[in-house]
Amino acid sequence: MAYEQKPNTGAFFINKKQTGNQPNLRGSVHVDKVLLENLIHQSKGQLVEIAIAGWNQKSKAGEPYISLAVSEPYKKEDQPQTEEKQPWEV
Repeated sequence: MAYEQKPNTGAFFINKKQTGNQPNLRGSVHVDKVLLENLIHQSKGQLVEIAIAGWNQKSKAGEPYISLAVSEPYKKEDQPQTEEKQPWEV
């Protein structure tokens, strides 16, 4: 069975450079269309923010790479304001 890449995942592999101008790592991500459409819809302005997480891995051949996952950016939920007075307040 052939490897099938999961949605919203990708990988960076070490680029065996030939010249000094080439990147150290190369790879790709496969982003689910629904996630991408949601991010575009939620964006304000011309830029779309995507959260990226990475894990150091080794391939079956023993080559190091970075496994990637993309998602909506983390947004801290608003904390409800409490009317409690601080100990120094009267």
